Amino acid sequence: MKQNYDTVKLNADQKQRIKAQALVEEICDRFNLHNYFGIFSVVVDEAMDMIYENPELNSDFASDFTFEQCVNGVCFNFKTNQHVFSTVTELIQMLTNEYNILDDGKTLELIFYVNGIDESELKSRQEKFKVFFKQKSTTAQIKQDHQKTEL
Repeated sequence: MKQNYDTVKLNADQKQRIKAQALVEEICDRFNLHNYFGIFSVVVDEAMDMIYENPELNSDFASDFTFEQCVNGVCFNFKTNQHVFSTVTELIQMLTNEYNILDDGKTLELIFYVNGIDESELKSRQEKFKVFFKQKSTTAQIKQDHQKTEL
């Protein structure tokens, strides 16, 4: 029988990110969700950026990063001991089916429907994803060119 719940503990050390990504990979293997690995890992990484790039993150930071199999798909949660989440990024909004900020910003719930996602929705997400990264790449290139001209 497949275990439908897992937790890894994270702390303020950014090296902990690998534990969360390893859990995402293991879940995709366990439930044969290889087609979703890219979306899951990008969203989880984006949530971890929100945590680890937070200038107010204390050294006693702790988080339970959990996976749970739900009726419609899978749910990943970051349950922290600090107020980290006040909003989510555009990328998280675009790639999740649902997200919830709970416990006054201490918990972020990321929900993905994997049973019966229709083909048109999947294609739409893929196109949005491509546009997002093309824009991000163009912006980074403009910044880089601007920095060169300042020198």
